[in-house]
Amino acid sequence: MNTNNFAENQAYPIHVAFDSDTLELLIRDGKLQVSDFSCLDKPSQKGVWAMIRSVTVSTLR
Repeated sequence: MNTNNFAENQAYPIHVAFDSDTLELLIRDGKLQVSDFSCLDKPSQKGVWAMIRSVTVSTLR
């Protein structure tokens, strides 16, 4: 990959996909915050919210 053309000071969206287990692990470990990404469709948004509720409940116990 040629990183010479990558402008480090310009932020733009990069679209990636994680399987739900990986996403949950990243959120649970605090390596990814929900404010760091956005969902591209309603089913994904509903799944992420369910994941957030599950993570929150497990950390409160």
